[in-house]
Amino acid sequence: MNNVQKIKNENITEEIIQEYQKKGYELVFQEYVMEHSLTDIPQIEISFPLVFRSWSPSFKEQFYKVYDASFKDRPGFPGWSMEKWVEWISSGPDFLPDRSYIATVNDMAVGCIATDQDTDSIGYIIQVGVIPEWRGKGIAAVLTCKCLEDLRRDGMKSVTLHVNQNNPGAIDLYERLGFETVRKRGTFEIIEK
Repeated sequence: MNNVQKIKNENITEEIIQEYQKKGYELVFQEYVMEHSLTDIPQIEISFPLVFRSWSPSFKEQFYKVYDASFKDRPGFPGWSMEKWVEWISSGPDFLPDRSYIATVNDMAVGCIATDQDTDSIGYIIQVGVIPEWRGKGIAAVLTCKCLEDLRRDGMKSVTLHVNQNNPGAIDLYERLGFETVRKRGTFEIIEK
């Protein structure tokens, strides 16, 4: 029987990758840790009206449906039930329900963003999702910038997020909005026989 050994690393560099490879480990997951200072937030214009509603138990089903539609085509999608996802996204003590939004167009839920507080002055974007048929229309940018603006009003100085290295569209969006990669993190594995 094979035994998989995993090592998580919060600050991956090329040197660290080479070190682990010499020991037989393979980098199996990597994401960028990106940060946005809240001193300069872009203003995004779109050609249709978006309505935002903050997280509440009465909207959890809509949030979940957007999450499921937005991420089920992504590699590594866990396929969680609504109950498991809602618990994961909202049960932490730092979850910010008033800064987590569902975006609708003509009462149809098309996107969502969930946030929490990393420290007293740093916010954290847990997830941003837009259903496939509404991608490329600026919804993720508007949701992200609304969240940044609201967190700035709350006294935050910056916001961080994690984005998977195999999601170049999201990385490009965040870079266009002014996020900068501050480090990379990930998981190494080795199979021991």
